[in-house]
This record gives sequence, structure tokens and C-alpha cells, in this order.
Amino acid sequence: MRFSTILTIASAAALVLSNTDATAQLADLQPGRNFTSTGSAQFGGGRTENIDVGDCDNDGDLDVIVGNGGDGTSQANRIYINMGGLQGGTIGTFADQTGVRFAGVPNDRTRDIEFADMDNDGDLDIYVGNRGSTAEGGQPSRFYINQGGLQAGIIGNYQEDTNNRWGTLTSVPLSKQVFGGNSGPWRDFTCDCDFADLDDDGDLDLFHSSYGPGFNGTEASRIFLNDGAGFFNEISPWINAGGDITTFTLDMDIMDFDGDFDLDIVMSSRDNQARVYMNNTREGISGSFFQDITQHALLNQGATLSGTNNYECEPVDADGDGDFDVWMKNYNGNTDRLLRNNGFTPGQGFFFSQVNGWIKGDPNVDENELDFIDYDGDGDLDAFAANFSGTNWLYQSSLAQGLPFSSGIYHRTGTGLAPAPELPTTSNGGTTLDGEVGDMDNDGDPDLLLGNDGGQQNRYFQNVGGVPDTHAPTFIGVTVQGDKPGGTDTLIHATIDDNTAFYLTAYYDVDLVYTVNAGPPTSVDMFSMAGQMFRATIPDTTGVIAYHIEATDRASNTGVSGTTIFTQGTPPASAWTDIGFGLAGVSGVPALTGTGTMVVGTPNSVNLTNAAPSAVAVVFVSLSSTPAPFKGGTLAPVPVLLDITLGTSGAGAIPISVPSWPGGLPPGTNVYVQYAIVDAAGPVGVSLSNAIKGLQP
Repeated sequence: MRFSTILTIASAAALVLSNTDATAQLADLQPGRNFTSTGSAQFGGGRTENIDVGDCDNDGDLDVIVGNGGDGTSQANRIYINMGGLQGGTIGTFADQTGVRFAGVPNDRTRDIEFADMDNDGDLDIYVGNRGSTAEGGQPSRFYINQGGLQAGIIGNYQEDTNNRWGTLTSVPLSKQVFGGNSGPWRDFTCDCDFADLDDDGDLDLFHSSYGPGFNGTEASRIFLNDGAGFFNEISPWINAGGDITTFTLDMDIMDFDGDFDLDIVMSSRDNQARVYMNNTREGISGSFFQDITQHALLNQGATLSGTNNYECEPVDADGDGDFDVWMKNYNGNTDRLLRNNGFTPGQGFFFSQVNGWIKGDPNVDENELDFIDYDGDGDLDAFAANFSGTNWLYQSSLAQGLPFSSGIYHRTGTGLAPAPELPTTSNGGTTLDGEVGDMDNDGDPDLLLGNDGGQQNRYFQNVGGVPDTHAPTFIGVTVQGDKPGGTDTLIHATIDDNTAFYLTAYYDVDLVYTVNAGPPTSVDMFSMAGQMFRATIPDTTGVIAYHIEATDRASNTGVSGTTIFTQGTPPASAWTDIGFGLAGVSGVPALTGTGTMVVGTPNSVNLTNAAPSAVAVVFVSLSSTPAPFKGGTLAPVPVLLDITLGTSGAGAIPISVPSWPGGLPPGTNVYVQYAIVDAAGPVGVSLSNAIKGLQP
């Protein structure tokens, strides 16, 4: 599947035309509602670069990990456990359990910390991305493995396994390898590392970005493929010849930007041009794993970085047209810009246009990071901007309220068309390097976590007046499988969208539900590939297969996709047979045929031809047959269950199509059908079609 540029533009135009008042004020949908800061020391303090949320003990609430050190001296990373669930306390309150759960964890200069199920055992492991110093040549990044699942220990407790989890190294210089031998841990300068199923094999791979010592942009970003058991081996080269992978990267994000069900990469680069890498796994444009399409995707479109400090990129469907756009922080000097996804050009890849008018009220200051959050509960994604040296801001999206795009999509609260800010008036300044969204108290609305630098306290902004989320996930794309031979499993992908930060969708319950030959439904848990995309397989089987996707968010809202039906293997024989009993008329014996398998949900048809033209006809239906004399011939559907008067066309035909055969008939049931047609050439002014019998499988 590819996103169509024409459809993208048309849908956006339709949205604009449907909105007529360019000067309307954005409504404050929940007056008086606001966030409250829950305490100065909720998640510690120090040189915090990154915060992540995830349910590390699988008890149904979100826990927190904090990455510390950053540009300062080495500090301890910390883990905070939600006191609901297994802890039996108050949900949405947290305890620092670093000493128990992170026992023996060394201090680091950490820029990134990530929850990810690296070994596919159903619990969240932790990855720590480190920067180190120029003097030491960088620091190794570390793996911490959850001791539940395959480890058969206490879930939510962690042990370091860095030396083992780093596998084969192919492009890392020996001078950077800790043990040598082209395997094991290695030293680097990284700020953002993300886990995603880059090669579409059902496990999480690692994209490890780098900015180089002293932000000199000399270190390559690298890809490490998961061997299926949580051990990571470098693949090199991963980009086309000439692709630029030595950047000043502080953030990158992995999404399916071209709708072909593989994961692409958009990368911010602090001091030079952002990069776009297209995944060639499916519907690619070259034989390389990834293709650097920055020239086509950005530069040829005039979407060029000017200035420095492009710290952050964040994907979102800003205009609601079913593909992912990108918010670029500090892209033109200190001014943020939205890059609109314009679809795909054959042979060149997807591309963006820079839209300068979609963000309103930008304060033009040095901001650091962005997260999308539906803080007003209207179903569209608003934005939280973390300020490097001042006040953090909320931007309200006007998409759900229907303002025209010409008046902007994102409006900084308290300016222009947007109501006053709803963040706390205290504890909302300083140097915030990271924001994180999550429903920390399980009350159905999103809360905010702030990671602060320079020894300041981190913050927990609890959403105390919001309304529970009632918006179910929707589907940007689902594999539409056509008929196929037998012998292989069938891989199904689904990309979902919802009113939450994209990284939280990895924690959704997404199921592939399928039936074979209208049998009982089978539900398969779909694997989160990251980037709001999921995968699962239907095992090799012969028959008519019907499937759909069900996606349930953390607020228990469920979205259901449409149903796709395909046949695998040799198509089942037609369920319909000719049993005779025709009586000739003006054109000979009228011909009745049945097509289809009568499998529930599959198409079937009953078609009359060769009958008298423009004549009255009666179709008889029965579930049994005791043939009886009728109008000079024999009627097979006896006793008659149903008779309907119809009329033939000028060509003497009556086609009846059943797009989806209904359920309700027990297997083995016979269905008999026959027509009687007013026909002067018949023995008593009537002709009879042959009768047909359908056998319900």
C-alpha cells in the first residue's frame, strides 16, 4: 500500500472546505480544568535527560525510569514504581526502588533510557543510551534484563547483561570496542536510541544514533538486528552507498511514513540538515536496507533547515489525512515547523512540504523537546513543548474543532485563538529536557512527566480535572490480502492511530481475529513493531479466510477494522449443483446456475438466463425436495419455504448476488432453488428453469 498524493491533498482540501469561520476562537472544552504539580521530589532531580514510562511489573499501571547524568558528571539512573497494582497502595503515587530493582547499576552519563521487550518474553527490559566524555572516548550503552519471563525470577527486577547482549560488531573501530574481537560492548556518544522491528521478522531491533565527541558530527549511526532472543548484531552497510549517516543527531523517530508496512526513519540533526531514511524492505526503491532520500524528501521541496538547535522531531497526523507528518523543533532558527507528508514518488520515495502557518504563537525561543497529548479530550492531538530555558507550553490542536487550516492547526495556549494555559503556574520553568505522556493514575486522562537538567527537580503534572478518554483507536492501514496459493503463512500488518503519544500505542492490546471456512474465530495477539504498527500471521491453511483487527487502548476503548476475505490454496468447489427438472419455453429450457461456496461471509450468486424476456417470474426456495407436478412440469423445491415474484430483463435474465453469505444454516443443510416464468411457449403458459441445490458446508 502507498499513500496517494492525490487522495491526501483531496482529503485535506475537503477538511478545509468544511470549515468556514477563519476567525473562530478555539473553545475551552473543559473550563477550569488544569494540571497540578504533585510534589517537587516525585521523580528525583539531577541532570535528567530522559524519562520513560512502562509497566515493568505487568500489574496494570505505568512505572517510570529516569536517565541521569547527561552533560554533567556520571549519575545513577533510577526506577520509580507505581504503588497501585501489585504494591497494593495508591495508584499514581511512586516510590524510588532503585536500590532493589536496579541493584548494582553503575553511574553513567545517560542521555536516553528506554523500556523495550528485547527478548520477547512478555516483560519490559531497559536500555540505557550513554554519551560519556571525549577524554574517555565515550561510554558503552547498557542492557538491563527484566528478571521475569524467560529469566524465571522476580518480574520488575533488573540485572545488567551488557557484555552479552552486544553481539557482532562490523563497522565499530577496534579502538572503540571494550573487549576487541569485533563483538561485545563499545564506546560511543549517543542521545537517542529506539527499538523497532526494522526487518519485519517479529522482534525489536535497535537503531543507535550518534552525534560524535563534542557534537562534531563525525560518528555514524548504526543498526543492530535482534537475533530473536534479545542479542544484537550489527548490520553494515545498512544504507545505500553515499547515504549520509554521520550527523548531529539528538532525536530520531521510526514510523511508516509511506504506508507500505515497513518502518522508515526521520532524524533531526542539531547543527545540520535533518535526514530521511526510507526502508526498502517492502516496495523499496533500491536493493539497500535503507535509502537516504533526504534530497528528495526535504531539500528538493524547500523544506531545508536554517540555523541550528534542531533538537527534536516528532511524528503526528497533524491534518487528519491518514499519514504521518513531522513537527521539527527549532527548524528555522528557534521557530518550529510542521513538515506535511505529501505521499510517495515512484523511484524516489516519500516527501514532505514545510508548512509555515500551521503552528501559531511560537515564542521563538530555544525549546528542546515535544510530546503529543490530547489534554482537552476532544480526540485530536495537542502538543506539549519542553523549554530549554524558560516556561513550558501547551499547544491546542484545532483539528477536532474544525477551524480551517489557513488559520493554523496548532495554537499556543494563551495566545491568539487558544484559551489560557492549563499547565501549573509554578514548577513549570527552568531547563526541561524531556516530557513524557502517560495515564499514571489510570483515571482515563493523560498526565505529564518532566525531566529537568541542572540539578532541578523532575516534575509530575497530574491531570486532575480531565475527562476519561472515550475515543477508540482507528486504522491508518490494514493489509488487504488477496487470494494466494497454499504452503505459506499469511503475514498481516495493521497501523493504528489514536489520540495519544505514539509511543504509548505499543502498550495497546491489538488482536488479529480470523476464521477459516466460517469456523469459530481465532484471536492472535499482534506484535508491536513500534511506530504504531503491529504484525501477526495466519498459519498456513486451505480454505476461505476472513479476518479483521481489534485494537483496545489503555482506557478500554476498542476500534475494529473492516473485514478482509481471501482464499488460500485450491478454492473450494462450488456448493451449487444442477438437479434438472427444467421445462422449455420460448428460448428453450431457462438456465439457472449457482456460484460460490456458501461459506459464511463469502460471495455467492444465483443467476437465471435464457428465460422469456420481460416476463413475470417466481423464484421458489426450500430446504428439502419432494418433487411434485407443477404447470406441466416438475417443481423440485417442495415443500416451498419461500416464493418471491420478480421480473426478467429484456435479455431474459435475473441475476441475484449475495456479497456475504449469511450464517444460521447448520452444516449439511441443502438449499433448493427453481424459477417458474410466465411463457406462452410453455405447455400451460409457464416454463420452468432447472432446479439447483446448494450444500451448506
